[in-house]
Amino acid sequence: MKKIVCCITLLFIVLGCEQDNPNAQPTPDNQEQNGQQDKNVADGNKHQETPMDAPVPGKPFTNSIGMKLVYIPPGEFMMGSRDSAAAVARKIRNTDRKNFLDEHPQHRIEITRGFYMGTTEVTKAQYRAIMDTNLSRKWKDNPVRQVSWDDAVEFCRKLSEKEGRTYLLPTEAEWEYACRAGTTTPFYTGETISTSQANYDGNYVYGSGTKGIHRKTTIAVGSFPPNAFGLYDMHGNVYEWCQDWHGENYYAVSPTSDPQGPSSGEYRVTRGGSWLWYPGHSRSASRSGNTPSSRNSNVGFRVLLDL
Repeated sequence: MKKIVCCITLLFIVLGCEQDNPNAQPTPDNQEQNGQQDKNVADGNKHQETPMDAPVPGKPFTNSIGMKLVYIPPGEFMMGSRDSAAAVARKIRNTDRKNFLDEHPQHRIEITRGFYMGTTEVTKAQYRAIMDTNLSRKWKDNPVRQVSWDDAVEFCRKLSEKEGRTYLLPTEAEWEYACRAGTTTPFYTGETISTSQANYDGNYVYGSGTKGIHRKTTIAVGSFPPNAFGLYDMHGNVYEWCQDWHGENYYAVSPTSDPQGPSSGEYRVTRGGSWLWYPGHSRSASRSGNTPSSRNSNVGFRVLLDL
C-alpha cells in the first residue's frame, strides 16, 4: 500500500479547504478560469442534451439538475494492466515496480448489465444543488473535490431520493470498462497521453510522451475530447471514488462477471489520476485508494445511474 499511503500523506498537505471563507485568499481553481486556459482546450460545456422524462437505453439522458449521462452497454474487457509492473515502472521512470503489482493479473471481466454514467465528474454546482453545503460558488463548472467517499455516497442517496431513480458510485470494474471504451492501450488516447488531452502534472511523461503544462489545479469539466463512450476526464483532473474496497490481491480471485470488490478493507478505490500527479497515475488500469472519511484536494467522483 506504499503508493496509497504516500498519496494520502501528500494530498492532505497540498491545498486547503474549498469551502467559503471571507478571510481566505482565492483557491487555485481560478488559475485556469481567468482567461489563462491554453488555446487547445475546447469548451466541453457546449455539449448539451435535451432533457428527457426517463432514461432510454442507447440514448443520452439529462437529469433534474442538468447532469448529463450516457448509456454504457454491457460487454467484456480485459481488466488490469497489459504491461508488467516492471514495464509500467520503466515507462513512468524511476518508480518502484511494487506500486503497480495490484494491477495484475490482467483478467477478462464481463459487465452483464448496461448502465448510465455521468459524462463528467460531478461539478461544484451540481454538488451544491443536492447537498446542504457552503461550498464556494466560484468556478462552478470545475469538479467538486475534498469530498469523502461517505460524502459521495450521501450525494447519490439524496439524488436518488429526489428523482426516484437509483444513483450509485460505479464499481471499479464498471469504471475501468467505461474508461477504456473498447481500448486496450494504457490510455483511451493510446500508448501515451498529453496535456492537450488531460489535466495532470505535465512535468512528467509516460513512455514516449512529451512534457507539457502543469496547471496546478482543476479545470472545468469537459475541457478535453471524450472517449468513445462520450465520457470526459476519465484521465486526470480529479481522482474518482468507486464503490469497492481496495484489495491488493483481489484480481487473483475476482469473479469474472460484475465483480464488486472485497467484502471489507481499509481503503476505498479511487481511479483516474488527477491534476496533481504524473500521467502514469491516470492510466485506465491504475489503481489507488483512500480511507472513506478522507477529503483530499484532488479527489472527486462521478455517478452511475442503475437501470
